[in-house]
Amino acid sequence: MKRKPMLFHKIMNGPFGGGREVIGLIGTHHGVGVTHTGLMLAFYLGEELGKKTAFLECNNHHDMMLIQEAYDWNEEGDGSFSFHQITCFKEVTSNRIINIFGEAYDCLILDFGTDFLSNREEFLRCSTKIVVGGSSEWDIQKLSRFTEATKVIHGSASWKYFIPQADDKKVTRISNELQRKVWSVPRTEEPTLPSYTSCRFFSRLFQ
Repeated sequence: MKRKPMLFHKIMNGPFGGGREVIGLIGTHHGVGVTHTGLMLAFYLGEELGKKTAFLECNNHHDMMLIQEAYDWNEEGDGSFSFHQITCFKEVTSNRIINIFGEAYDCLILDFGTDFLSNREEFLRCSTKIVVGGSSEWDIQKLSRFTEATKVIHGSASWKYFIPQADDKKVTRISNELQRKVWSVPRTEEPTLPSYTSCRFFSRLFQ
C-alpha cells in the first residue's frame, strides 16, 4: 500500500513553510528539561530577537497548562496564551498544527517531550533538531543509547545535543565519547527572563 504524505510534510511545504525556523526538541527521558529549554528559547527568540514565535506542546505531559497558571499573560484564549511576540499552544493535535503553521510565525518551536518513536517523522522534518539529555552518569548512558539507536539516521551527527548545566570538562568528555557536538545549556532559574549567559549561548546557535 502506498503511504499517504505526512501531514507535517504538507504543512512544511505550505504557503508559510519556507524561510523560517522550525525547531524540534526531544528529550532522552522525563525530567531532563525539554520544556524548560524550549521556553528559554522561545523567550530568547521573541523577546531578544523580536521574532514572532510559536511554542507548541506536542506531547501529553500537560506542562503548558502549569506554565499558563504560573505567569501573567497579555492574552489568553482557547488552548493558547501569549506574551508580546510569543504564543504558547497547549496540547496541540495534528489537526491544529496545520492551522498554527498557516499563521505567519517567524519561528516555531515544537516540544515533542520524550517520545521519539511516535514523533520521529515530525522531528526529522524540523529545520533544527535538538536532543536534550541529563548530566548524571546514568543519564549520560541514556543519551549514549539514544545516539546509538539514531546513528543510522542521515544527519543525526549534526543534530544539536544539549545538556543543561553541565560543566565544560564533562561536556568535552561526553562529546568525545559520543562523537557528537554537545552543548552545555547555562543555568537559568527563570526561563521567561533571558539572562546574559543564556543570550550569549543561544546567539551562537540562532540569529
